Amino acid sequence: MQWPYMKLGAVACIGLITSALSFNASATNGYFLIGYGAKSRGMGGVGVAKGQDGLAAAYNPATIGDTGSRFDLGFDYFRPVCRVSHSEGTLSETVIKEDCSGPSFAFGKDGNYILPNMGGNWKLSEKTSIGFAFIGNGAAAWFDQSLPPGNTSYFFNFNGLGGDDVVGVDLFQAQILPSVSYKFHKQHTIGASLVIGMQRFSARGLLAFEDLNLANGTSYISNEGHDMSYGLGVRVGWQSKFMDEKLAIGLNYSPRVDMSEFDKYKNLFAEQGDFDIPENYAIGIAYSATPDIDIMFDVMRINYNDVASIGNPGPNAYDTTDFNPLCPGVDPPECKLGGDLGMGFGWSNQTIYKLGLSYNLGAKWVLRAGYNYGEITIPDDQVLFNMLAPATVEQHLTLGTTYVFDNGMELSGSYVHAFENTISGPTTFPPPGSDPALVVDNAALSMKQDSLGVSLAWTF
Repeated sequence: MQWPYMKLGAVACIGLITSALSFNASATNGYFLIGYGAKSRGMGGVGVAKGQDGLAAAYNPATIGDTGSRFDLGFDYFRPVCRVSHSEGTLSETVIKEDCSGPSFAFGKDGNYILPNMGGNWKLSEKTSIGFAFIGNGAAAWFDQSLPPGNTSYFFNFNGLGGDDVVGVDLFQAQILPSVSYKFHKQHTIGASLVIGMQRFSARGLLAFEDLNLANGTSYISNEGHDMSYGLGVRVGWQSKFMDEKLAIGLNYSPRVDMSEFDKYKNLFAEQGDFDIPENYAIGIAYSATPDIDIMFDVMRINYNDVASIGNPGPNAYDTTDFNPLCPGVDPPECKLGGDLGMGFGWSNQTIYKLGLSYNLGAKWVLRAGYNYGEITIPDDQVLFNMLAPATVEQHLTLGTTYVFDNGMELSGSYVHAFENTISGPTTFPPPGSDPALVVDNAALSMKQDSLGVSLAWTF
């Protein structure tokens, strides 16, 4: 049985190479994908209580024994569409109305992206299984900020000092999860994963922050190219089965992963470029209503607000004379961009609800459907900085299917639609002629998404 272990090493290497080349432009449950792999994504992103494929470790390492020995390789075609608008009078002379685009790279062009995923599980005995999953999360949005004729400012290109006709950020977070599960009782299984984390980030068009004296320095803010960050963490899980294994309950906990700083952007992100992977945890229930029908429900919590670069509030929308709401008065170094109290995106923590249904249509076909909801992480008064990360979607409807070949191979597909959602709110720069004593909603963000996924599985 050496072949599975050799394959585990090979696909892990592929995962590392893929992570070095690709990032995604997702903004679904915050900047986490709703799920990983075609089977889960076809069911709203569920998977904490019952493993479905080789990516089971991405949801709960205790469930990797549910799937037997298998390897899954797949990808998603992802198409996000976002828009922003901003009517401001202090630094721009026009109303901003822009559609987002995205950077071109090995797996994406013009806002169309290919997102790979992979994972494998190997059952060593009736009690012990090992496996791994490669997953990625992230966000990317770019906008045109070239100056219109007769204007000195547009978007974040304040006074023509933005340094680029494009403004935007792109972030990719990858996790490789070598995992093990152990069934210590006929009903109960525990699991653990080592989290090997890697991030890549870049920003363009924000050089005006240097000239406006908003940061702790005149470099390491924007247009520094891609920077890398690395870290290690753990993930633990529990699974219990009842009613002759018709009912399963799962728990998954992933503490915050301490990542190295983005040194090239140490004067942009709070805490000198720190951008950790946030703590998240989930509980799930899976119930086999009949031999052919499974119903699954997960509740997940992502603590974005605990990461200062994500959770610290952005510019004060209610007092245009005091930029950083965490630091009334003159801002000392710790209150400027890059400082411990430096401004961020102001995201709140997010609770996500996932519901999925699968139906075995004979021996060859499986049909799936699901729904995913997570309340938006962006408060109404944080729209200004979030023009760079307009993660506004809340509701997802999903469909999926699997065909099983005679040799045991499986071909699965999924479709995810994230319904358009728009938020509006005030910014530090109110529209021309507005009463400074009144708070005016003068900016709006919106996004919608479509995704098609396919995966191929080998069982052995």
